[in-house]
Amino acid sequence: MRIASFVGQKGGVGKSTLARVLAVAAARQEYKVLIGDFDLEQLSCVEWSASRLRNNIEPEIEARAFKSLKKLLKTVVDYDLIVVDTRGLADELTQDISQESDVVFLPTSTSMDDLRPTLALARRLAKTKTVSNKIVIVLSKTGRSDRLLEQAEATIAEAGFDMLNAVWPERDGFQADLDVGKAGSEATNPYLKQAAVEVESAMLTLALGRKG
Repeated sequence: MRIASFVGQKGGVGKSTLARVLAVAAARQEYKVLIGDFDLEQLSCVEWSASRLRNNIEPEIEARAFKSLKKLLKTVVDYDLIVVDTRGLADELTQDISQESDVVFLPTSTSMDDLRPTLALARRLAKTKTVSNKIVIVLSKTGRSDRLLEQAEATIAEAGFDMLNAVWPERDGFQADLDVGKAGSEATNPYLKQAAVEVESAMLTLALGRKG
């Protein structure tokens, strides 16, 4: 069983969105997937999973709420991949989940308001040797400015962290899909589908431990 976690210092950077995108991508390749939703105030992934069921969207994605890592590890068996969505606040649980994960995704937009706290969290997590080589920064909710994207990529590279080799763009169509229980390459818009496929492929390679 592999564990891929999405963590962050603040909300609104795409953690829950990308967790759902990864889960759908893995399930569509016939891996048995569970989303562990630790954001008990929002429960975005649990609510989304329910919408998916109501709208008869296949494959079914199971999402469960958890308040402790111990509970997840004790009760979850026979899955190929656990996708963990944490709340938008780094705490002791964030550290514990990161240590248990095979890959730790830290989504951020290109703005310094998001980049600074994301890189600060990455540095804190990297102080633990068992976590330092698992951290992957994901540029998420990116706009149409190549200049801002290049600046963000340079900032991450300068900080010395690995970065996902695909970006998640900010588009209304993706949110519309999430609202009805879809995610990622289930988009009907061809541009959105292609953008999603690139991100899915990059995340799956890391989450499942496959060679790129």
